[in-house]
Amino acid sequence: LATADRLFIKHFYEALQSVTILDPTCGSGAFLFAAMNILEPLYEACIERMQEEPDYFKTQLAEISDKYRSNIQYFIFKSIILRNLYGVDIMVEATEIAKLRLFLKMVAVVDVDRRQPNLGLDPLPDIDFNIRCGNTLVGYANEEQLNQDLSFAGDILQELANQQFKEDIKQEMEKVATTFERFKELQLTQDVNLAEFKQAKADLRSRLANLNRLLNHKLFLSTHVNDSDDDIFDSKLYADWKESHQPFHWLAEFYQIIHGNGGFDVVIGNPPYVVYTDSNLSYRIDDNY
Repeated sequence: LATADRLFIKHFYEALQSVTILDPTCGSGAFLFAAMNILEPLYEACIERMQEEPDYFKTQLAEISDKYRSNIQYFIFKSIILRNLYGVDIMVEATEIAKLRLFLKMVAVVDVDRRQPNLGLDPLPDIDFNIRCGNTLVGYANEEQLNQDLSFAGDILQELANQQFKEDIKQEMEKVATTFERFKELQLTQDVNLAEFKQAKADLRSRLANLNRLLNHKLFLSTHVNDSDDDIFDSKLYADWKESHQPFHWLAEFYQIIHGNGGFDVVIGNPPYVVYTDSNLSYRIDDNY
């Protein structure tokens, strides 16, 4: 960045670290991979510029100094993957391939040192909560959608129950968001305690599972109003619905982004398109090309 304005560099770097990029049908991660390639030179230009004035950018450079054994490029890729990239796909195999592609991109820039512990390799980031599996068309996208299912109350007791549910859900979502941020920050600290990291992941997974269970129950009941039996959630009907619909609640999975930021900053992807065929006058939806 050819500018003498140090304040501009500072704000640009902070904005770069906070931008959120989503591919809602990420597949094997081709568009997320492309987004990382676009962000990487911007990160690199900022860091090179900040290194020219280390005293002024002491706080920004502290995250890098003496923490990353590999190189600056590895840190850049790790920061992009943890802070900037988010993806969802209905196929679990696709999400695993997407994560693998991002990992291979990082490993490719590592300088192996056989004299160092673990060959000088830094731990790969855990992005299980950045790249998610689910049906992006089924679930609560925001609080307005959830409130719609809680707006109907047959009596005062039901109204009170709905209000209590709103408060409980909000508290749970805030806990999940806080735990998620902590989980990411731990990975950007090289000297993180392994036991603390594992506990943070277990806490996040447990809280997110509990939150999704509550939202799944509410969504299921909103579409099965005549099936309000106490044992309905232990029934085959509920199990079949959950398996077939694979609900994905944006509000739960990415609460800080949906609620705190009003949504993702950038949405990318390859939407389906229609192919016209003269031979049979039919249309075909192609999800891949």
